[in-house]
Amino acid sequence: MTALPTTPDFDVWPVDHQVVSLEVSAETLTVTWSDGQTSAHHALLLRENSPDPATTHPKAREMAIGPDEIAADLCITGAERCGSGAISVTFSDGLTTDYHPGWLRGTAWFGEDAPTPLVLWTSAEQPEPPTFDGPGALEDAAVFLEWLEALRVYGVARLRGLPQQDGLLERIVTQIGPVRESNFGRQYVLEIKDDPDSQAYTSGALLQHIDLPTRELPFGLQFLYTRENTTPGGEGRYVDAYRVAEDMRIEEPEHFQSLVTDIWEYNNRARTSDYRGRGPVIETDAAGAITGVRYNTFLRAPLRAPLEVQARAYKAYRAFSVRAQSPAYQMKFRYEAGDLLAFDNRRALHGRAGYDAKGGARFIEGIYADRDDLHSRIRTLKRQFRAGSAS
Repeated sequence: MTALPTTPDFDVWPVDHQVVSLEVSAETLTVTWSDGQTSAHHALLLRENSPDPATTHPKAREMAIGPDEIAADLCITGAERCGSGAISVTFSDGLTTDYHPGWLRGTAWFGEDAPTPLVLWTSAEQPEPPTFDGPGALEDAAVFLEWLEALRVYGVARLRGLPQQDGLLERIVTQIGPVRESNFGRQYVLEIKDDPDSQAYTSGALLQHIDLPTRELPFGLQFLYTRENTTPGGEGRYVDAYRVAEDMRIEEPEHFQSLVTDIWEYNNRARTSDYRGRGPVIETDAAGAITGVRYNTFLRAPLRAPLEVQARAYKAYRAFSVRAQSPAYQMKFRYEAGDLLAFDNRRALHGRAGYDAKGGARFIEGIYADRDDLHSRIRTLKRQFRAGSAS
């Protein structure tokens, strides 16, 4: 059988449904599939995504023409099924091009896509992070993918039993994507400093927070790799801020509205840098779905706003804080040597119990990265598995 045409991307598009019939109008190609579904494809969408080398760059697989290079009155003049299963479409500008049926089906509109489900949790529902075998994840891409998907779904996930190796943390993180450097460096160690530029570099307790709310876009992922921990105390305390927010949406709607709309400023209070970030405590998209939080009590600047805004905003912030510090929401666990904890810094609030620095040794390395890289890595790993099963 003749090979199917390339697609205007590098994805793998399985052909799970066959084309039964085609219908053509000037603006639309309508495809009926073997499962009874129909899909409609606009002429302009098809034309600008043509896989021919003048339209799609043959190496970069990016669009090589602009919308103004396609005739405004472009029409579809014909379409037919090829022996390979491809769909050949002819346009009024003279181009005839073949489309991959899996790509046509996969990019078609069948109604709103259901959002990727997330599991929101309290301490009773999720007393420990989802945990995976560390050496197994390093050796088996399927286990590595399970860990990444748990991180996406729960906002926190752990590898356990990793060997003690210098550079291992960065090696694992860069399998996901680039490291994101901050004013704390490319990588940092949670150690006690004589002149700390963050409370994290003390042995005291830390209230729940996200890191770097002082940035225009707070970093999306944080990784903590425990090399050694024999000190009493210092347990991690994690809270699903999305669950807190959703509970407040239902139970305290006035406070929720303030947290979504009132803008707070955060600054990092350091001698050698002055980062400042602004935003609401709860970030939502156009549909109202929660997409992130910006919450850190000890980096919050005084609120510059009219008194009536201050009155409602401080009450709402306090209400959020009460929940964030409540044991009902807190996942508590000890950092053990060989653990690598990954968490969504814009969802999972993290804090710490105080610890006795003289009672043992504590060596925890940290690195930041971005959510985009997590999502990209999940998609590319799934693509590799699809390609393997198709071969």
